[in-house]
Parts: sequence; C-alpha cells; structure tokens
Amino acid sequence: MRPILLATLASICFAAVESPVSLASLRAVENSINDRVRSSVTDPYDLLGTARGTYLDGYGAVFTVEMNLVLISPLVSSPFKPALGEAELVALHDRKNRKVEGLKEMMRGLMLGAGKTLTGLPNNERLVMEAFLFNYRWENSRNLPKRIILTASKQQLLEAATKPLSAAETSRLFDEQEF
Repeated sequence: MRPILLATLASICFAAVESPVSLASLRAVENSINDRVRSSVTDPYDLLGTARGTYLDGYGAVFTVEMNLVLISPLVSSPFKPALGEAELVALHDRKNRKVEGLKEMMRGLMLGAGKTLTGLPNNERLVMEAFLFNYRWENSRNLPKRIILTASKQQLLEAATKPLSAAETSRLFDEQEF
C-alpha cells in the first residue's frame, strides 16, 4: 500500500503542467516567420537559423530568428575573387542599412498575426520577437544593428488588428530596441 501511495504522490508532484500556449500555436508562428523571411523575392533576406519560439509563464511568448539582411552569394568572396572592392563594400553596407526599417515593418506584421494565432496567450502578457543579424568579418557593419527586438502586449496587438492603422500608428504599438 505504501509504495502505491508514494508512486501516486510522486506522479502528482512531478506531473507536467500544460502551458496555456500550445506547442502547435508556437510552431505555427515559427513557420509563419520562416515563410515570410524566405518569401521576399526582390531582395531576399538570408535565413541562417529557423525561428524558435517559447512561452515564458507570466511573461509571454518569445520568438528569435537569425538572418543576414542581404543574401550574399558564395561567389562574392571566393578563391577566384578573394576580396570585394571598396565600392562593393559601401554598396553592400548601404543596401543593408536600407533594409533595417523594412525588416522592422515585417516583424511588426508578423507579430500582429501572431497575436491572433496565439489564442492561449493571456491578453495581459507580451509578445517578443528578436532578430539576430549576421555580418561577415570583412563587411563594414558600423552603425548596423546586430540585434533588433520588438515587444508589445497581446492586448495591444489584438486591438490594432481590429482597426486600420497607419504605419506610424502601428510602429507606436511596439517597444523597439537595437543593439
């Protein structure tokens, strides 16, 4: 009798508590992020690490993704062309710099969609998306962010999804950090 009681008590103590945010909904948002990053046809991003999401009880859902702002061909710097010229490096830096704001807009849109997808996420908790931006050692990465973090409450995201907002109004919903 005593071993059965101990086994029952142990299983109650160590039973996993199910998260209010399902793994399926986290995976759906991850897939949405991956698809969106890959789908930019005219000037694509280079997805280096697929999106990962987790739920932190009492705080919210956090998603991270690693990318290069510009898809750089392996032939850009190869044994056949060992170094880029100064003009090419400046053009690459300018191109990346122009893409930062576009990336933020894309992240805002993804987060607005995630607010609807994560139905189990309590409205008083937050949604966070962080992009880790990769640069090669030979690039001029001065004044380019290495990380972009956007944060918003789920309640704000849901309210924003119900009415048309300008880009400036949408931008004000988010706390933004660049490092």
